[in-house]
Amino acid sequence: MPRGIDAPKRARAAAAVALLLLLAGCGGVAPGGPAPPDASSPESAPTDSRPSDSEVNETADERLADVSFPAGFSRTGIDIATARERSVTFLRTEPVTGIAVERFRAGAYADYEYDATSERTRFRLDVHNGYVDVTRSEVYVDGGVRYSRSARNRDVSFEASNGSLAETRYRAADSMWAVASRVLTVADFRAVRTVDEDGERLIRYAPTGVAVRNATDIRGYLTVDRNGVVREAALAYDRAGESKRFEYVVAPRSADSEVTPPAWLPAARADA
Repeated sequence: MPRGIDAPKRARAAAAVALLLLLAGCGGVAPGGPAPPDASSPESAPTDSRPSDSEVNETADERLADVSFPAGFSRTGIDIATARERSVTFLRTEPVTGIAVERFRAGAYADYEYDATSERTRFRLDVHNGYVDVTRSEVYVDGGVRYSRSARNRDVSFEASNGSLAETRYRAADSMWAVASRVLTVADFRAVRTVDEDGERLIRYAPTGVAVRNATDIRGYLTVDRNGVVREAALAYDRAGESKRFEYVVAPRSADSEVTPPAWLPAARADA
């Protein structure tokens, strides 16, 4: 009998985004599960984690006094190339669960969900261009077979073919990391404190500014583990009357947990 998804690991991966959405007055979303209708609300945004000047100058120094920063990370900044190398390797090779969201303008969004082990992988991407088109694609790889579901508006198709688990993870990792990369390239970060999660000590960063002209109401944070893997990256700001929001949350999962097959899998198998 298949084992269920490691609930504590999944909960940790979803906790940050769920909390952000709840604080904004919306429902949360969990990796691998269906998103509630209001989870794509463009009004949802990361909480303002920017510390006050006194917190940056005093508390941060005190809390980080005994912290050993991973390669590429320091109190005053992050080397994006190193962060990418460590984080993408984690996404491609380790048992992992994660979600990412992008809100470009009212009605325009992209939602990502990713679950992977050494035997199975599932990746979903929903995109709305803000006008008419809505595309939904999902891939599930198991036992060397790649099952896929593609939907554009009301047109839905299924496919089953030979598929490489490594190749699917490679592409899914790149897609997920693109969201975190957007946060890192737009914002500058400074370490502010450490946080403990299930015995892990993580370093929390806060944005000090963004490379976007006339950006206002800047909010967000970034969290990295001792191996230099970015676990959380969130950024929101307003520009020219439009709200932008980008969130990325990943977490390790138990090696013996299994990726839940999608509900549409029988249809894809029948179409093979």
